[in-house]
Amino acid sequence: MYIYHGEPYLKKKHIQLLHDEPAYVKQRYHVIVRAVYSKNNTIREKAAQELGISMRHFRRLIKRYQDEGIPGLRNKSTRPLNSPNKTPQQLEDLVVQVREKTGFGSFHLAQLINISQKNQGKQERVNPRTVSRILVRRGIIETEKRAKREWKRFEWGRPNRLVQTDLTKYNGIPILTMEDDYSRKGWAIRLLNQKDTTVVKGMEKLLKIRYDNLLTDNGSQFSRKNKIIREYCQDHINEKHIWTSIHHPQTMGKLSAFQKGLKRFLYHTLHSSRDIHDIDHYISAYVHWYNNGKYHSAIASYPEERYSGQRDIEWYNHLVTSLKLDEILVMKL
Repeated sequence: MYIYHGEPYLKKKHIQLLHDEPAYVKQRYHVIVRAVYSKNNTIREKAAQELGISMRHFRRLIKRYQDEGIPGLRNKSTRPLNSPNKTPQQLEDLVVQVREKTGFGSFHLAQLINISQKNQGKQERVNPRTVSRILVRRGIIETEKRAKREWKRFEWGRPNRLVQTDLTKYNGIPILTMEDDYSRKGWAIRLLNQKDTTVVKGMEKLLKIRYDNLLTDNGSQFSRKNKIIREYCQDHINEKHIWTSIHHPQTMGKLSAFQKGLKRFLYHTLHSSRDIHDIDHYISAYVHWYNNGKYHSAIASYPEERYSGQRDIEWYNHLVTSLKLDEILVMKL
């Protein structure tokens, strides 16, 4: 036995081996060294008390030290050797497949998959948090730490009080989008071009009724000086045309979210395709799902239900058929 700085060591090389070990390992080592060769149970009981552990645990530490040396004094992982609650591999693969086909977020992926599982009479279900973890584990999305912010939400008091309108593009092809501020009901249509007359005809085709107010950005198609949009407002708007502040896109944040979801969906279904018939088909599929199958937590409802009081309960079958997902998702009978 060696004494170094007042502490006992069984072997001289242990002085260096313990140098980089945690403090609790060093304490266990010195206590065990003092008690390991003692046949006196009283001394061992005091040693266990000094470490704050039971005699049973103390004997286990001695055994681990004799078998493994100093590494045996480290805390062992409590991680189970297997995970009985792990999501089945087949279900994980299904999550990935549906994500690749739709680009939907965790909540709506879980919704689709759980309906499919129920239609097959299967008991396994996934919740949105599990879906998110699967996507992160598979490297499909990255984890994000989002700072908690308090958002002040504002919405107009009833359907058709305010309609937001804007243009976007997918693979260079213009798409006109509109959304009711109160209900979040959305409309979208592919345009041949972004000319003033084309945009106005698209607005007339999407929303055939009169509504109270129109909110747009300051693009040339919606400019105060644009005669065509002024004539449209005279025929379709009850109150006024409202323009967003310059460099303040948050004003149309609801419509922006609708556009982002639509373009993400088109990317997953079409990738780089510019086939106008496919674009029309998938725009229609997304809008139908968005209005009838997408639950909005901010309004605690579905857009079509809040807009008109009813929605298409067959939205799931419609989506599965439109995306040709019947090979991986089971439709309702």
